[in-house]
Amino acid sequence: MIYLLVIVFCFIVSTLITPYMIQLARFTNAVDAPNKRKVHQMPMPRLGGLAIYIAFVLGYMVFNVKRLALAEGQTAFFDAYFISSVIIIITGMLDDMFELPAKAKFLVQLVVALIMVFYGNFIITDIHLPFFPIIELGWLGGIITIVWIVGITNSINLIDGLDGLSSGCSSISFGTMAVLAIFKGEVFVAMLCCLLLGSTLGFLVHNFYPAKIFMGDTGSLFLGFSISVLSLLGYKNAAFVSFLIPIVVLSIPIFDTVWAIIRRILNGKSPFKPDRGHVHHQLLDKNLGHVKSVLVLYAITALFSLTAIVYTMYSNFYGLVMLVGAIIVIELIFNSTGVFREKDKKRKDESKIPPKDLE
Repeated sequence: MIYLLVIVFCFIVSTLITPYMIQLARFTNAVDAPNKRKVHQMPMPRLGGLAIYIAFVLGYMVFNVKRLALAEGQTAFFDAYFISSVIIIITGMLDDMFELPAKAKFLVQLVVALIMVFYGNFIITDIHLPFFPIIELGWLGGIITIVWIVGITNSINLIDGLDGLSSGCSSISFGTMAVLAIFKGEVFVAMLCCLLLGSTLGFLVHNFYPAKIFMGDTGSLFLGFSISVLSLLGYKNAAFVSFLIPIVVLSIPIFDTVWAIIRRILNGKSPFKPDRGHVHHQLLDKNLGHVKSVLVLYAITALFSLTAIVYTMYSNFYGLVMLVGAIIVIELIFNSTGVFREKDKKRKDESKIPPKDLE
């Protein structure tokens, strides 16, 4: 009952204060101008992530979540998480207003990851994979933790390309992690996930198509960072999920990020340079429409999340069977959209250009 109350409280707060963020964004000129890579046709206010963060903090204060951190010996993590989240929020706000360089944002993500590892003592010590012995990581644990935090933080940021996509997929991820945490009695993790779930859903009311406001980097960086640490916190504390489960829950942003990096390198571009090759862009190019494209990606995220729940709560075998089926489904969808054929398409288009006449 307390979890539902937390979700409802944060949902109401986020829903009520988001319109004020629209006014603040316009006052500070934190607007997203349209261009050939983006799908919106007129300037849109950003800073929506600030509403998510305010609702999250108010919920944390009202329900005194820190006592759970103290009771479960997570004081160091809790302090490191809030220090890092403040840094992330400030960076996101500055980017929404002044558009910081990608390398500067990457440096900030690296700093907060280091804070979590060294100040918060948040380090993956081993990996649990099905049907395999436990893999002890040793000194590699810190490096893997830093790579995970930076990678997932960027993943959520990269899929923030359609109205409601990033906030909706994040909500599904928070909901899944909350269910798994409650199942295993991880009260602290469950409360944090519920705070974030309610706050993100409240923002989604204003962010779903046609969006009145974007979350901006203020929101995508904060949500990505939160997902990266919470998805491993339960695993790290009580091994209630194997290292495979966070990857399954975050399959869409992970895949899209990895393929975006590979695609940009193959095309001779910087991996930090934005493009229009993400899976949500490909769905739009198939004339699926804005809402249907978002709902398709919601469905894929939900399918992988269900796989994680079945694997953890019911049966490892059936969970793995569902995982194989989900991978086949996502491969068929991505193959039909032409995500993997962008390089070939470019070459084909170039081949149509007639050669210059020989002198």
